Amino acid sequence: MEISKDELKRIILHRQGLTNPSPDPLAICSRLNGFQAQYNLMPEQAFVVRTLTKAFRAEGWRDELVRCWSIRGTLHVFPLAEIPLYLHQGRQTGQRDVDDMRADMYLNEDEKQYYADIILAALTEGPRTRNELKRITAEAGLHKDAERSVFNPWGGLIRYLIESGQVYRKYGADGLYVKLEDYQPWPKREAELEIARRYFENYGPCTIDDARYYFKRRKGLILEWMEQLELETVTVDGQERFGFNLDADYGDLPDLLLLSGFDPLMMGYDKTANPFLEEEHMREVFTYTGMVRPSILVGGRIVGTWRQVGQKIDMNLFTTLTPKELIRIEHFLKKLEG
Repeated sequence: MEISKDELKRIILHRQGLTNPSPDPLAICSRLNGFQAQYNLMPEQAFVVRTLTKAFRAEGWRDELVRCWSIRGTLHVFPLAEIPLYLHQGRQTGQRDVDDMRADMYLNEDEKQYYADIILAALTEGPRTRNELKRITAEAGLHKDAERSVFNPWGGLIRYLIESGQVYRKYGADGLYVKLEDYQPWPKREAELEIARRYFENYGPCTIDDARYYFKRRKGLILEWMEQLELETVTVDGQERFGFNLDADYGDLPDLLLLSGFDPLMMGYDKTANPFLEEEHMREVFTYTGMVRPSILVGGRIVGTWRQVGQKIDMNLFTTLTPKELIRIEHFLKKLEG
């Protein structure tokens, strides 16, 4: 079956909850394999644009979310109940000495085990903040330099305790650490297939290169997953794309959406061939330092980036808007006023 690029965009936006917001923020987060959470509460905007307003404003649902390393080895926010899925058996964990129990330049193996036991004992008594754990380990003898091993900004011993299923970190401003009970990880094959199924179902139709970019895994493994999932195929501009239930009607393109940094609409596809972002503007969104800026979607095209300054939104448009796009923005602003 052949579809147009416009139809492709409408399918993807619908599947990602951008044109049919979810009544359950946990459900849309789960469907999309979590939201990358590199910086504090950056995923809030990913929830805002994919969740019905009443559901987003409801209390309590954030308490059911965690921040943990998962897809591509990067920090994501996803439901607490899905720790066994994303931290499945045989999963590749942090590669640096500082991120596991091996000796590093700050602590030897015995010292790491000692401070791991201190942290676990403290969490047995109840949840703790990062600063509270720093104080407790300092009182137990951890010197300032060695904090770089236990509380490394990009991992450290605390990452090992999380990735080994002993501790989790709650999503939220306080980022409480909690001892994880009864951790029973999924078998590797079942977990990888489930994560791949969610990807092709909710990011698709996508290309093999898209999947390789998203998972950062070898092509042969991606093809194995695809064969087992029995995906449907469509053709867009002569290129094969894969997914599920690809012949349904998915409604209209949105007027304007403010996407989060590291938004799934950017992270789910090869950045040099993202259907929503023209390659000439790629570096406006994907910076050389690894940042993926919050972006502005008008209709089916990324037209700029944005940031919040106080109570105002500062927009940077990097392309000339078409007459249709200007009408969409005008319509969006009228709805805000109404």
